[in-house]
Amino acid sequence: MISFRYHIVSIVSVFLALAIGVALGGGPLKGEVDNSLVEQVESDRKVKAGLQEEIMALRSSNGFTDSFAETVAPGLLANNLEGRPVTLIVLPDAEQRSVNSVGELVEVAGGSVAGTLQVGEEMIDVGQRQLVEELSTQLLDRTRDVDVPDDASGYDRMGALLARAVGTDEDAGADIDEQGNGILAGLSTAGLMSPKGDFEQRGSLVVILAGPGAGSSEEMQGANTIVGALAKAIDAETDGVVVAGPLASARQDGLVAALRKDVVAARELSTVDSLGRTAGEVVTVLALERQAVGESGHYGAADAADGTMPSLVAPD
Repeated sequence: MISFRYHIVSIVSVFLALAIGVALGGGPLKGEVDNSLVEQVESDRKVKAGLQEEIMALRSSNGFTDSFAETVAPGLLANNLEGRPVTLIVLPDAEQRSVNSVGELVEVAGGSVAGTLQVGEEMIDVGQRQLVEELSTQLLDRTRDVDVPDDASGYDRMGALLARAVGTDEDAGADIDEQGNGILAGLSTAGLMSPKGDFEQRGSLVVILAGPGAGSSEEMQGANTIVGALAKAIDAETDGVVVAGPLASARQDGLVAALRKDVVAARELSTVDSLGRTAGEVVTVLALERQAVGESGHYGAADAADGTMPSLVAPD
Protein backbone atom coordinates (compact mmCIF):
# COMPACT_ATOMS: atom_id res chain seq x y z
CA MET A 1 0.00 0.00 0.00
CA ILE A 2 1.05 3.61 -0.60
CA SER A 3 2.08 5.09 2.75
CA PHE A 4 1.15 8.45 4.23
CA ARG A 5 4.83 9.41 4.02
CA TYR A 6 4.75 8.83 0.26
CA HIS A 7 1.87 11.30 -0.09
CA ILE A 8 3.74 13.91 1.99
CA VAL A 9 6.88 13.52 -0.14
CA SER A 10 4.84 13.87 -3.37
CA ILE A 11 3.10 17.05 -2.19
CA VAL A 12 6.38 18.59 -1.07
CA SER A 13 7.94 17.77 -4.46
CA VAL A 14 5.13 19.53 -6.29
CA PHE A 15 5.44 22.70 -4.19
CA LEU A 16 9.21 22.65 -4.59
CA ALA A 17 8.89 22.45 -8.38
CA LEU A 18 6.46 25.36 -8.39
CA ALA A 19 8.76 27.43 -6.24
CA ILE A 20 11.73 26.76 -8.53
CA GLY A 21 9.63 27.73 -11.58
CA VAL A 22 8.57 31.00 -9.99
CA ALA A 23 12.11 31.76 -8.98
CA LEU A 24 13.48 31.12 -12.46
CA GLY A 25 10.68 33.11 -14.10
CA GLY A 26 11.36 36.09 -11.90
CA GLY A 27 15.10 35.62 -11.96
CA PRO A 28 17.53 34.25 -14.56
CA LEU A 29 14.92 33.53 -17.26
CA LYS A 30 12.91 36.69 -16.77
CA GLY A 31 15.09 38.86 -18.94
CA GLU A 32 15.18 36.29 -21.74
CA VAL A 33 11.38 35.88 -21.79
CA ASP A 34 10.78 39.63 -21.65
CA ASN A 35 13.26 40.25 -24.48
CA SER A 36 11.54 37.64 -26.69
CA LEU A 37 8.16 39.26 -26.15
CA VAL A 38 9.52 42.73 -26.89
CA GLU A 39 11.20 41.49 -30.08
CA GLN A 40 7.97 39.77 -31.23
CA VAL A 41 5.87 42.89 -30.58
CA GLU A 42 8.38 45.04 -32.45
CA SER A 43 8.38 42.61 -35.39
CA ASP A 44 4.56 42.63 -35.52
CA ARG A 45 4.56 46.43 -35.49
CA LYS A 46 6.95 46.54 -38.45
CA VAL A 47 4.84 44.04 -40.41
CA LYS A 48 1.68 46.06 -39.69
CA ALA A 49 3.37 49.31 -40.74
CA GLY A 50 4.59 47.67 -43.95
CA LEU A 51 1.09 46.40 -44.79
CA GLN A 52 -0.40 49.83 -44.11
CA GLU A 53 2.12 51.39 -46.51
CA GLU A 54 1.23 48.81 -49.18
CA ILE A 55 -2.49 49.52 -48.75
CA MET A 56 -1.91 53.27 -49.05
CA ALA A 57 0.23 52.74 -52.16
CA LEU A 58 -2.45 50.54 -53.76
CA ARG A 59 -5.14 53.09 -52.98
CA SER A 60 -3.04 55.84 -54.52
CA SER A 61 -2.35 53.69 -57.58
CA ASN A 62 -6.03 52.80 -57.99
CA GLY A 63 -7.00 56.45 -57.61
CA PHE A 64 -4.50 57.44 -60.28
CA THR A 65 -5.69 54.67 -62.64
CA ASP A 66 -9.34 55.62 -62.20
CA SER A 67 -8.59 59.31 -62.73
CA PHE A 68 -6.54 58.52 -65.83
CA ALA A 69 -9.31 56.28 -67.24
CA GLU A 70 -11.92 59.00 -66.68
CA THR A 71 -9.71 61.54 -68.43
CA VAL A 72 -8.96 59.46 -71.53
CA ALA A 73 -12.40 57.80 -71.82
CA PRO A 74 -13.96 60.41 -74.16
CA GLY A 75 -11.05 60.13 -76.60
CA LEU A 76 -10.94 56.31 -76.45
CA LEU A 77 -14.68 55.83 -76.81
CA ALA A 78 -15.18 58.63 -79.35
CA ASN A 79 -18.58 58.14 -81.00
CA ASN A 80 -18.25 54.49 -81.92
CA LEU A 81 -21.66 53.67 -80.43
CA GLU A 82 -23.37 56.60 -82.14
CA GLY A 83 -27.07 55.86 -82.42
CA ARG A 84 -26.73 52.47 -80.72
CA PRO A 85 -29.16 51.60 -77.89
CA VAL A 86 -27.69 49.21 -75.30
CA THR A 87 -29.69 46.98 -72.97
CA LEU A 88 -28.22 46.40 -69.49
CA ILE A 89 -29.01 43.08 -67.77
CA VAL A 90 -27.97 43.20 -64.11
CA LEU A 91 -27.29 40.02 -62.13
CA PRO A 92 -28.20 39.96 -58.40
CA ASP A 93 -24.65 40.42 -57.07
CA ALA A 94 -23.55 43.17 -59.49
CA GLU A 95 -22.36 46.43 -57.92
CA GLN A 96 -24.74 49.32 -58.60
CA ARG A 97 -21.88 51.80 -58.97
CA SER A 98 -20.53 49.79 -61.90
CA VAL A 99 -23.99 49.57 -63.47
CA ASN A 100 -24.32 53.35 -63.32
CA SER A 101 -20.78 53.89 -64.63
CA VAL A 102 -21.21 51.59 -67.63
CA GLY A 103 -24.49 53.33 -68.50
CA GLU A 104 -22.81 56.75 -68.37
CA LEU A 105 -19.87 55.56 -70.51
CA VAL A 106 -22.25 54.14 -73.13
CA GLU A 107 -23.57 57.68 -73.50
CA VAL A 108 -20.01 59.07 -73.66
CA ALA A 109 -19.49 56.71 -76.60
CA GLY A 110 -22.51 58.21 -78.36
CA GLY A 111 -24.94 55.40 -77.52
CA SER A 112 -27.90 55.27 -75.16
CA VAL A 113 -29.19 52.93 -72.46
CA ALA A 114 -32.30 51.34 -73.95
CA GLY A 115 -33.34 49.96 -70.57
CA THR A 116 -32.13 48.07 -67.53
CA LEU A 117 -33.39 44.64 -66.52
CA GLN A 118 -32.75 43.38 -62.97
CA VAL A 119 -32.32 39.61 -62.68
CA GLY A 120 -33.92 37.98 -59.63
CA GLU A 121 -32.26 35.35 -57.45
CA GLU A 122 -34.73 32.70 -58.58
CA MET A 123 -33.73 33.05 -62.23
CA ILE A 124 -30.20 31.81 -61.54
CA ASP A 125 -31.18 29.23 -58.90
CA VAL A 126 -31.09 25.71 -60.35
CA GLY A 127 -33.67 24.76 -57.74
CA GLN A 128 -36.19 26.89 -59.68
CA ARG A 129 -35.65 25.05 -62.97
CA GLN A 130 -39.23 23.77 -63.04
CA LEU A 131 -40.59 27.31 -62.70
CA VAL A 132 -38.44 28.48 -65.63
CA GLU A 133 -39.46 25.47 -67.73
CA GLU A 134 -43.17 26.07 -67.18
CA LEU A 135 -43.06 29.84 -67.62
CA SER A 136 -40.95 29.69 -70.80
CA THR A 137 -43.41 27.20 -72.30
CA GLN A 138 -46.40 29.41 -71.44
CA LEU A 139 -44.73 32.56 -72.80
CA LEU A 140 -43.71 30.82 -76.03
CA ASP A 141 -47.31 29.76 -76.60
CA ARG A 142 -48.31 33.44 -76.42
CA THR A 143 -45.48 34.79 -78.57
CA ARG A 144 -45.79 34.45 -82.33
CA ASP A 145 -42.30 35.15 -83.70
CA VAL A 146 -39.87 33.30 -81.39
CA ASP A 147 -38.61 30.02 -82.84
CA VAL A 148 -36.59 27.58 -80.76
CA PRO A 149 -35.68 23.92 -81.36
CA ASP A 150 -38.07 21.35 -79.93
CA ASP A 151 -35.32 19.96 -77.68
CA ALA A 152 -34.27 23.39 -76.32
CA SER A 153 -33.93 23.63 -72.56
CA GLY A 154 -36.09 25.97 -70.50
CA TYR A 155 -33.17 28.38 -70.17
CA ASP A 156 -32.50 28.33 -73.92
CA ARG A 157 -36.17 29.14 -74.50
CA MET A 158 -36.05 31.87 -71.85
CA GLY A 159 -32.98 33.38 -73.51
CA ALA A 160 -34.77 33.51 -76.86
CA LEU A 161 -37.77 35.15 -75.18
CA LEU A 162 -35.53 37.71 -73.49
CA ALA A 163 -33.87 38.51 -76.79
CA ARG A 164 -37.31 39.10 -78.31
CA ALA A 165 -38.39 41.32 -75.42
CA VAL A 166 -35.33 43.54 -74.90
CA GLY A 167 -33.01 42.97 -77.86
CA THR A 168 -32.93 43.30 -81.64
CA ASP A 169 -30.51 43.00 -84.55
CA GLU A 170 -31.55 46.42 -85.87
CA ASP A 171 -28.64 48.80 -85.28
CA ALA A 172 -30.87 51.67 -84.20
CA GLY A 173 -32.92 49.46 -81.88
CA ALA A 174 -36.66 48.88 -81.91
CA ASP A 175 -39.66 49.76 -79.78
CA ILE A 176 -40.85 47.28 -77.18
CA ASP A 177 -44.15 46.06 -78.57
CA GLU A 178 -47.12 44.25 -77.07
CA GLN A 179 -45.40 40.87 -77.23
CA GLY A 180 -42.26 42.23 -75.56
CA ASN A 181 -44.35 43.79 -72.80
CA GLY A 182 -46.13 40.48 -72.33
CA ILE A 183 -42.84 38.65 -71.86
CA LEU A 184 -41.56 41.24 -69.37
CA ALA A 185 -44.85 41.15 -67.46
CA GLY A 186 -44.65 37.37 -67.16
CA LEU A 187 -41.05 37.49 -65.92
CA SER A 188 -41.83 40.24 -63.43
CA THR A 189 -44.91 38.47 -62.06
CA ALA A 190 -42.88 35.29 -61.51
CA GLY A 191 -40.13 37.25 -59.75
CA LEU A 192 -37.49 36.14 -62.27
CA MET A 193 -36.65 39.54 -63.79
CA SER A 194 -38.01 43.05 -63.61
CA PRO A 195 -37.40 46.27 -65.57
CA LYS A 196 -35.81 49.14 -63.65
CA GLY A 197 -37.41 52.45 -64.55
CA ASP A 198 -38.59 53.18 -68.07
CA PHE A 199 -38.00 50.45 -70.63
CA GLU A 200 -39.35 51.57 -73.97
CA GLN A 201 -36.72 50.37 -76.45
CA ARG A 202 -34.95 47.15 -77.40
CA GLY A 203 -31.17 47.41 -77.63
CA SER A 204 -29.08 46.14 -80.51
CA LEU A 205 -26.25 45.45 -78.05
CA VAL A 206 -26.50 43.88 -74.59
CA VAL A 207 -24.26 44.05 -71.50
CA ILE A 208 -24.69 41.48 -68.75
CA LEU A 209 -23.22 42.90 -65.52
CA ALA A 210 -22.10 40.44 -62.87
CA GLY A 211 -20.62 40.37 -59.39
CA PRO A 212 -18.08 37.96 -57.87
CA GLY A 213 -20.67 35.20 -57.47
CA ALA A 214 -22.34 33.93 -54.31
CA GLY A 215 -23.15 30.65 -52.61
CA SER A 216 -21.41 27.28 -52.65
CA SER A 217 -19.22 26.09 -55.49
CA GLU A 218 -22.07 23.95 -56.79
CA GLU A 219 -24.54 26.86 -56.65
CA MET A 220 -22.13 29.16 -58.49
CA GLN A 221 -21.51 26.59 -61.21
CA GLY A 222 -25.25 26.13 -61.66
CA ALA A 223 -25.80 29.89 -61.92
CA ASN A 224 -22.95 30.16 -64.45
CA THR A 225 -24.54 27.50 -66.65
CA ILE A 226 -27.89 29.32 -66.54
CA VAL A 227 -26.42 32.75 -67.36
CA GLY A 228 -24.33 31.21 -70.13
CA ALA A 229 -27.42 29.70 -71.76
CA LEU A 230 -29.28 33.02 -71.55
CA ALA A 231 -26.31 35.01 -72.89
CA LYS A 232 -25.76 32.73 -75.89
CA ALA A 233 -29.46 32.80 -76.79
CA ILE A 234 -29.55 36.62 -76.57
CA ASP A 235 -26.35 36.94 -78.61
CA ALA A 236 -27.87 34.88 -81.42
CA GLU A 237 -30.70 37.41 -81.86
CA THR A 238 -28.79 40.70 -81.36
CA ASP A 239 -25.65 42.40 -82.63
CA GLY A 240 -23.65 41.20 -79.66
CA VAL A 241 -23.33 40.53 -75.92
CA VAL A 242 -20.61 41.53 -73.46
CA VAL A 243 -20.46 39.88 -70.02
CA ALA A 244 -18.53 41.93 -67.47
CA GLY A 245 -17.65 41.16 -63.86
CA PRO A 246 -15.01 42.01 -61.23
CA LEU A 247 -11.64 40.28 -61.05
CA ALA A 248 -13.09 37.56 -58.79
CA SER A 249 -15.46 36.52 -61.60
CA ALA A 250 -12.46 35.37 -63.66
CA ARG A 251 -11.27 33.01 -60.95
CA GLN A 252 -12.45 29.54 -59.94
CA ASP A 253 -16.25 29.15 -60.15
CA GLY A 254 -16.65 32.74 -61.42
CA LEU A 255 -19.02 33.54 -64.30
CA VAL A 256 -16.39 35.11 -66.57
CA ALA A 257 -14.06 32.13 -66.04
CA ALA A 258 -16.88 29.72 -66.92
CA LEU A 259 -17.78 31.55 -70.14
CA ARG A 260 -14.15 31.64 -71.25
CA LYS A 261 -14.01 27.85 -70.87
CA ASP A 262 -17.27 27.38 -72.82
CA VAL A 263 -16.26 26.79 -76.46
CA VAL A 264 -19.38 28.37 -77.98
CA ALA A 265 -19.55 31.30 -75.54
CA ALA A 266 -15.83 32.04 -75.89
CA ARG A 267 -16.20 32.27 -79.66
CA GLU A 268 -19.34 34.42 -79.77
CA LEU A 269 -19.44 36.53 -76.60
CA SER A 270 -17.01 39.07 -75.17
CA THR A 271 -15.95 39.14 -71.52
CA VAL A 272 -14.29 41.70 -69.25
CA ASP A 273 -12.94 40.78 -65.82
CA SER A 274 -12.12 44.19 -64.30
CA LEU A 275 -15.54 45.64 -63.50
CA GLY A 276 -15.39 47.78 -60.37
CA ARG A 277 -12.53 49.95 -61.60
CA THR A 278 -13.16 52.80 -64.02
CA ALA A 279 -10.63 51.35 -66.46
CA GLY A 280 -12.55 48.06 -66.52
CA GLU A 281 -15.80 49.87 -67.21
CA VAL A 282 -14.19 51.78 -70.09
CA VAL A 283 -12.93 48.45 -71.49
CA THR A 284 -16.48 47.05 -71.20
CA VAL A 285 -17.76 49.78 -73.52
CA LEU A 286 -14.80 49.27 -75.87
CA ALA A 287 -15.75 45.58 -76.00
CA LEU A 288 -19.30 46.63 -76.93
CA GLU A 289 -17.88 48.70 -79.79
CA ARG A 290 -16.03 45.66 -81.07
CA GLN A 291 -19.17 43.51 -80.82
CA ALA A 292 -20.99 46.15 -82.88
CA VAL A 293 -18.61 45.45 -85.77
CA GLY A 294 -18.68 41.68 -85.34
CA GLU A 295 -15.59 41.10 -83.22
CA SER A 296 -15.56 39.22 -79.91
CA GLY A 297 -12.76 39.13 -77.35
CA HIS A 298 -11.81 38.48 -73.74
CA TYR A 299 -10.19 41.35 -71.87
CA GLY A 300 -8.94 42.24 -68.42
CA ALA A 301 -6.31 41.27 -65.87
CA ALA A 302 -6.80 37.53 -65.30
CA ASP A 303 -6.38 34.89 -68.03
CA ALA A 304 -7.69 37.33 -70.64
CA ALA A 305 -6.86 35.78 -73.99
CA ASP A 306 -7.03 39.10 -75.85
CA GLY A 307 -5.14 41.31 -73.43
CA THR A 308 -6.17 44.20 -71.26
CA MET A 309 -8.38 45.92 -73.85
CA PRO A 310 -9.53 45.67 -77.49
CA SER A 311 -7.54 47.14 -80.32
CA LEU A 312 -8.47 50.73 -81.01
CA VAL A 313 -8.26 50.05 -84.77
CA ALA A 314 -11.51 48.72 -86.25
CA PRO A 315 -11.15 45.44 -88.20
CA ASP A 316 -11.53 45.52 -91.98
